[in-house]
Amino acid sequence: MHLILAVLSVVLMVIGASAYGKRRNGRYFLLMLAFIFLCLDQVITLYQEVYYGGLLIAIPYVNLHLVHFLELLMILSFLAALLKPAGEPRA
Repeated sequence: MHLILAVLSVVLMVIGASAYGKRRNGRYFLLMLAFIFLCLDQVITLYQEVYYGGLLIAIPYVNLHLVHFLELLMILSFLAALLKPAGEPRA
């Protein structure tokens, strides 16, 4: 199941990057960034399951789990994309 989630997150990251490539907009950048964090989160979760038996990797000196930090960054990126004011309307 983790492999499927990792593959789907890579697909979403590629779609987000191509959308940002077509429309160089701040919202699309934030969405692409959120999908990058999702992809990193899923790939690291797969790595943890395969090599660490499900144990979480912690960030030293802060005692914060890496996947939880990436999830926080992902949520903040989605929130910023939703709250970012729209640019000037096209004529």
